Amino acid sequence: MKRLVIIAAAALALPAHADTWKSLKDAAKQQAAQKAEEQLNLPQAAPQGAKVYFIEPKNGAEVTSPVRVVFGLSGMGVAPAGVNQPNTGHHHILIDDPAVDFTQPLPATDQIKHFGGGQTETLLELKPGKHTLQLVLGDWKHQPHNPPVMSEKITITVK
Repeated sequence: MKRLVIIAAAALALPAHADTWKSLKDAAKQQAAQKAEEQLNLPQAAPQGAKVYFIEPKNGAEVTSPVRVVFGLSGMGVAPAGVNQPNTGHHHILIDDPAVDFTQPLPATDQIKHFGGGQTETLLELKPGKHTLQLVLGDWKHQPHNPPVMSEKITITVK
């Protein structure tokens, strides 16, 4: 009887054991994919129909500095830089049309602002005059997705 109880307990534990192995295999696959993306500079795929856009300011707006900028995103989620989750990214603002290599992680410059904490709005200090703004979503390593998820370029005037 004792032997039957032990066999029954072991049989009940098998599914949990199989789930553990599946979880370990899935984690190993994700780590390998992340390492390959990083070493080979492979962009993450963007889901079809994903869009990033400006909620505020509107194209053609006259504003004062600091400029409140609110980001919109549909078809994807927001995750901080360094967090490798499928169908997510974090925002970058391109100011006054900087040269960008979309096959590489975006550098942080005066014209390329990073929001790697997962921020969805900011205050930008801009000099008086006309400026262009464009949003680009970056993956966990600041690299634009494939295809790039970018907003339309807007023009604002800072008084």
